[in-house]
Amino acid sequence: MKGSAPSSVERLAEEYRSLTEAAAVVDLERWTVLRIAGSETRDFLQGTATQDFAAGPAPGEAVKTLFLTEKGRPVALAWITIEAGTGSATVIADEGARAGLRPHLERFRIMEDVEFEGPDGASRLLGVAGPERDPMARAIASKIPGALAIRAEPLSFVLVPAESGAASIPSFLDSAVFQAWRIRVGLPLQGIDLDLDRIATELALPEAISMTKGCYVGQEVVARTTHRGHVRRQRVGFRFPWTGEPIPKGTELRSGGIEAGHVTSTTLEPGSGEGLGMAYIAPETIAHNLDVLAIQGEKSTHLSLHSWPL
Repeated sequence: MKGSAPSSVERLAEEYRSLTEAAAVVDLERWTVLRIAGSETRDFLQGTATQDFAAGPAPGEAVKTLFLTEKGRPVALAWITIEAGTGSATVIADEGARAGLRPHLERFRIMEDVEFEGPDGASRLLGVAGPERDPMARAIASKIPGALAIRAEPLSFVLVPAESGAASIPSFLDSAVFQAWRIRVGLPLQGIDLDLDRIATELALPEAISMTKGCYVGQEVVARTTHRGHVRRQRVGFRFPWTGEPIPKGTELRSGGIEAGHVTSTTLEPGSGEGLGMAYIAPETIAHNLDVLAIQGEKSTHLSLHSWPL
């Protein structure tokens, strides 16, 4: 008698292991893809995004940036690649930015001569995650006419023409595995782990913010909170004992009997039996390495804070 098929638990653990050790493909069809075209695209990005686009990014590469309100609140975490020759840009953001990002950018289009396309009708988006993601992304793009592989952190992307048939698209990672991976590497999602209640410097995304470029929307708040070193909360990652259920979003965190923050995302890490989570916590709690408890009624769960990857 042949061995039985692996259980769903075993399958998820195997997918997670493949992702963390090699690479896997993620379906990002509902994510946001915008195209910005026009002779002043780079100038427009300089004035609206936190990253410096005066020279980069290199062809085929996307850099991480934030789009902020005038009060320094995050409208979207995005990745931007600029086409060699045309100077047009492709902006990639998660699903939570789909409704709000283009209207936000439209508010500032009077500053430069640019045009927008998307997100509806845009190219289909695939994500490729894991240490071997770039070779896999290039291999996928080479097999699909008109597809483009884009290097990025912490995952790379493949833009696939909307008319490409389903047969040309590779099989996808289970969404539960992607959820565990993105919390493990510290990838926040709009509307879940970052929203307009936060300010940019609370997000712990220094690689998305240039501290040397000129003026951009929200810069004053970023500069003030950076130089004064004063934020109410800081985004962190944590592990916790898994007892069969996630810790709900919004769960209060306490330290030394005092309210210290709240949870934004948690999930089970396949194969380890531990929970992974993301939260906002008072900086003094982090600095003094104090115990942190998630409070659910009479139940409390001890959280172990970690730097990313968890």
